[in-house]
Amino acid sequence: MRQAQPTDEESLCLTCVGTGDAFGSGGRLNSCYHLQQQEHRLLLDCGSSSLIGLQRCGLRPADIGAVVVSHLHGDHFGGIPYLLLEGKYVSQRRSQLTLIGPAALQQRVEVTLNALYPGVLEEGLGFPVNYLILDPEEKLQVEGFQLSCQKLRHGRSAEVYGLRVEIFDKTISYTGDTEWAANLIPLAQGSDLLIAECFAYAQPAASHLSYQTLLRRADELGTRRLVLTHMGPEVLAQLGSLELETLNDGDIIVL
Repeated sequence: MRQAQPTDEESLCLTCVGTGDAFGSGGRLNSCYHLQQQEHRLLLDCGSSSLIGLQRCGLRPADIGAVVVSHLHGDHFGGIPYLLLEGKYVSQRRSQLTLIGPAALQQRVEVTLNALYPGVLEEGLGFPVNYLILDPEEKLQVEGFQLSCQKLRHGRSAEVYGLRVEIFDKTISYTGDTEWAANLIPLAQGSDLLIAECFAYAQPAASHLSYQTLLRRADELGTRRLVLTHMGPEVLAQLGSLELETLNDGDIIVL
C-alpha cells in the first residue's frame, strides 16, 4: 500500500510505523502511526518498538511535535522513554514535545524512564516536555491538529480512549485497543479513515475487537474507509481471504 508523499499543501499523510500487537505477531512492530500535514507532525500511540519503526520509515524523531496515547499498555506508550532518550542524546532536541494521554501518563513515563535509565531525568532532558490529559468533554488544539476522544473498554485499564484527529477537512479516527462499544460509532462517524484494532478473528478475545464483529457492523461505523491493524495470529493467518482492508508496517496513506 506504500504511496507517494503528499504534494497538496492540505494533504494529510499517515505513515504506519507499527501495526502489530503486544506479542510481535507476524514480526510486526508495536502500535505507532505518524501523521503529517506540512510542518505539523504527530504520533498516534508510541509502542515500545516505535523508535526502530521511525528510523525504518525515514522519519526524524526530533521533528515530532506531539504524541497522543490511547491507553497505558506498553505496546502503546512504551516507546516514549526511548523517544525522550533519543531527543536528549542523539537529536539534541530543543523544541517542546507535547505528550497527551490518560491522567497517569506522566507518572508512568517517568517511572519507566527512571527504571530503564536511572538518572536521566535528574540530569535534565535539554528540551521541554508538556503533558496534557485526554478528556472526552474537551477538544485539544495541538500542533495544528484538533484532538478529541471517546472512552472505550479494554481489560482492566481504567482510562482507555479512542482518538479522533482533525486538520483542515480531513479526519482520522483510531480505536486504540477496545472491545465493541457504543462509543465506537460517534468516534468513527463521518471520518475519512478509521484505523480499527482487530486482534481476534471469529470469537472476540477478552477486551479486543474481532474481524467478524467489524465485518458485520462496518456500516454502523459510518466511516469512508475502514482499515484493520493490531492483528493477532488468527487474523494474520487469513490475510489473503479477508474482505476488509488491512495495514502493514511502513504503509503510507495520503488523504
